[in-house]
Amino acid sequence: MGRRLLPRTLPELYAHALAMEREAAKRFAELEQLMRDTGIEHVAEEFGKIGREEKEQYELLALGTAGRELPEVGGWEYSWHFLGPEADRVETPTNAREAIAFALRTERRTQHFYGDVAENALDEAVRAFAAEMAADERRHVLRLELLLAREPEAAPSSEEDAGGAVLA
Repeated sequence: MGRRLLPRTLPELYAHALAMEREAAKRFAELEQLMRDTGIEHVAEEFGKIGREEKEQYELLALGTAGRELPEVGGWEYSWHFLGPEADRVETPTNAREAIAFALRTERRTQHFYGDVAENALDEAVRAFAAEMAADERRHVLRLELLLAREPEAAPSSEEDAGGAVLA
């Protein structure tokens, strides 16, 4: 049976973390703008806060690893965890619940990645750093779960009222 590929060294984990945190900051900025454009300010504000935290995390990692030789991270290296690039392909959210659910799914995947590394890496420093990153992601997950729980369900469309099928 094959073994899952996990970062084995701090430079490998830093390379993964930089890629994930950069993408998270970008994703939250896009979601924040989408919510502002649709007038859903309370969700936009929370996305903005989380996005700034992700950007700050990325900048701290970039500063801390400046001048270090980090390995390149190929998508195949953790596709087993993230279900490959197809997992990130989504339609543009049409409402606040969809946007929050999308953000929540991606934060959970990142949390699970770090948690898996923290549980399975052989190197103590790698486990410790991954556990710290998993805890940061867990805080984001909890905030997004709360936001989703407070967001009202979308009202049924007229097609649903007439018995038509509506794609979720």
